[in-house]
Amino acid sequence: MFAVRIVTADYYLTSPIKDLDVCYSEFRESDVKKVPVVRIFGSTPAGQKTCLHLHGVFPYIYVPYDNYGQQPERYLRQVAFSIDRALNVAMGNPTSNNQHVFKVVLVSGMPYYGYHAKEKLFMKIYLYNPQMVKRVCELLQSGAVMNKSYQPHEGHIPYLLQLFIDYNLYGMNLVNLAAVKFRSSQKKDEAKADPEGSASSSISPWKIPCTSKLNDSTIGGTFVRWEENAIPSSLVLDEVQRQSTCELEVDAVAVDVLNRLEIENQIGRNPGLQAIWEDEKQRRREKNQPSQIETPESQDRGFVTSSESEKIFMKRVEEILKENEFDVTQDLSAGDGENQEDFPGELTLHFDPLTPDGLPCTPANAVEVHRGRHPDSVRSSGKVQRRLSLMRRPS
Repeated sequence: MFAVRIVTADYYLTSPIKDLDVCYSEFRESDVKKVPVVRIFGSTPAGQKTCLHLHGVFPYIYVPYDNYGQQPERYLRQVAFSIDRALNVAMGNPTSNNQHVFKVVLVSGMPYYGYHAKEKLFMKIYLYNPQMVKRVCELLQSGAVMNKSYQPHEGHIPYLLQLFIDYNLYGMNLVNLAAVKFRSSQKKDEAKADPEGSASSSISPWKIPCTSKLNDSTIGGTFVRWEENAIPSSLVLDEVQRQSTCELEVDAVAVDVLNRLEIENQIGRNPGLQAIWEDEKQRRREKNQPSQIETPESQDRGFVTSSESEKIFMKRVEEILKENEFDVTQDLSAGDGENQEDFPGELTLHFDPLTPDGLPCTPANAVEVHRGRHPDSVRSSGKVQRRLSLMRRPS
């Protein structure tokens, strides 16, 4: 496992890298020209400054699905084509064939506003460029796409924040990765090109032994210091140039981020505060102090008398509850037509997700694995080869 503490993060667009990015879009049936890559700067638990390039993360927005007449796949392709056309026109290139949409998938989720007894269908629109999200939302609302006015959802969330939410990441905490690949140092490349050169040109920046005993890390046990000469050649990207002067520069795919697996264990907790408590516990262990920290007691607020308005509103709430005797499992299907429209079906707190016409879809909060195809796998037309991504494990 490779871990980096998140100190700062940004992103950039670049040509896809084989075995790291999706090089061919099956949805668009065309090669991918540019993909977004998240760049995270920080240090490993051993203190080695690191630049992490995270691949396979695309910005997205949700749009309500409004088509139940024709085939969903055909309609989703039409939406993608219409968005591309509207964007090219808005950018002053009406004759351009540039593709801005990576793919569109059908998902199910509960709308945020209003009361809904069942989950609704949404189109999850993935884009290549995070800077195009705002413009796409404006075009969707203005009616420039499919000659309809759509209401985008989650279009206001920044790209990096979207990544942090989906993969359970937050600042100054570790991003844990199941696998990474290293970019070779410039000094090593120069040593290969000039084996008889001076001794200083062949000096590796990673000269410290691979493992060392824990002293100032927040992780128990031992931690790893990565030495360039000890890294297997299969984990080194020789054809990819470095972008930073950090001691380590690594590449990874988003599917290998392990932090998302911790979400179920942190329900009801604040992960940022939890990390601070863990750091404090570790400092106390190093000082031979008890690591169990008791939560301080809250200050006594004393007795506060209720205001007259509060008494009036509380009395009114009690009267409403007595009048309605509302039961969350009651069946309102026997009411009149108007009530059936407002409260369709059976009211319940727990229900099975239902989708119109049984259309295949995934949960809206599921993190999708963007896969490429193996180079030996060829399209049915036999013209374009599909490439393989390193996204091995589903989220």
